[in-house]
Amino acid sequence: MTGSVHQPRFSLVTRLSALVGTLLALAVIVALLLDHLLPARPLLVLTICLLGLVPLAVITLRAQLQPVLSLFRALEGTVDSYREGDFSCSLHWPHNDELRDLIAAHNNLGNVLREQRLGLVQRELLLDSMVQNTPVAMLLVADSTTPGGAIVFANIAARQLLAHGRRLEGHSLQTVLDDASAALRDALARGGDGLFTAGEGETEEVYHLARSTFTLNGRRHELLLLRHLTVELRRQEVQTWKKVIRVIS
Repeated sequence: MTGSVHQPRFSLVTRLSALVGTLLALAVIVALLLDHLLPARPLLVLTICLLGLVPLAVITLRAQLQPVLSLFRALEGTVDSYREGDFSCSLHWPHNDELRDLIAAHNNLGNVLREQRLGLVQRELLLDSMVQNTPVAMLLVADSTTPGGAIVFANIAARQLLAHGRRLEGHSLQTVLDDASAALRDALARGGDGLFTAGEGETEEVYHLARSTFTLNGRRHELLLLRHLTVELRRQEVQTWKKVIRVIS
């Protein structure tokens, strides 16, 4: 026979009330038996009942509440795990009561957060792959005490253009520009967007510089985009000459 048997639902209040009622009934029965065995000795009967039943009641209630206290400690641990970004934890409660509903909601929250985290990681990987493999050189510069600001991000194209493939993160923009072409330094010094030419003669290269500023985590950042236009301009020049030749012909 397959399938799980439906567990009857007993609320936490019902279980504790039944336990307290059972202990009270047991105390009454014991008191009546002792009163029958020890007539006209009420103080002795009361003393025996207290010495015998109070420790039993404490042990029984502690045994019933111990799993609840352990569950609360487990909940505290999973909340700390969520705060640290670990959403792989889940809990189980065997009884069909209000705590089981709480654990079910807690596990559902963990599943939702885990799926959102997985989707966010996948989007970050996709975005990083697109940014790293774009032919546009990208530099993100944050204001700092160093002149020109500190580079906090540089994609592969920016590393190849400015540092021969070496990492640029953590370096000062001014230090990197000291080894760059004078045309790039002049374009950055002018401010704003625009075209500039590096090199002379056959080695002449044309670039487009785009800049944008924004605030991130309370700090002013500047995004620099360097697009290599030489190949595109030469292609357009070839197309233009082809059109001119056709017109002349």
